[in-house]
Amino acid sequence: MVPGRGVKELWYRELGASRPRAFVKQMCFYGDLNGHQGCVNTIHFNPAGVSGSDDKNVIVWNWATKSKEIIYHSGHLDNVFKVRVMPYTDDRTIITSAADGQVSVGQIMDNGQVSTRLLGLHNGRVHGLTIEEGAPYVFYSCSEDGLVQQFDMRSHAPTKLLLALHSRGIGYL
Repeated sequence: MVPGRGVKELWYRELGASRPRAFVKQMCFYGDLNGHQGCVNTIHFNPAGVSGSDDKNVIVWNWATKSKEIIYHSGHLDNVFKVRVMPYTDDRTIITSAADGQVSVGQIMDNGQVSTRLLGLHNGRVHGLTIEEGAPYVFYSCSEDGLVQQFDMRSHAPTKLLLALHSRGIGYL
């Protein structure tokens, strides 16, 4: 981006008139993070940093040292598609969704062990997880079954909010 043209460049980008390389030039290679044994499908960038993969594992990364802090099996029966760290939990509560239709939570204990539990199910692969801003317990899932669910980790069951079916497919959160 040309100095002094930031707003103008963003406006061109929104209109579709910007050249993509103007933004890509600002990116640089940080380094390799090796750890998964399958395709990495999701990364959540936060101070801890987490990733999920076809190997069904979740890795908590130390960005500074480019090393694995914790690796654990997500509890899913199929590829992990989304991973998110819940806010205000000291990076100890990690939610995941997967191709098996499950939505789960991993809780990192003081000894570094991780306890996982199933929070809810969909009748299709779950591609979308989004956290309610400012809420350490509330998040939403979206699946190929067209169902959007709200999860409050203080309750025992998710709330079905919306069934979004479309003849051309379903959008993801």
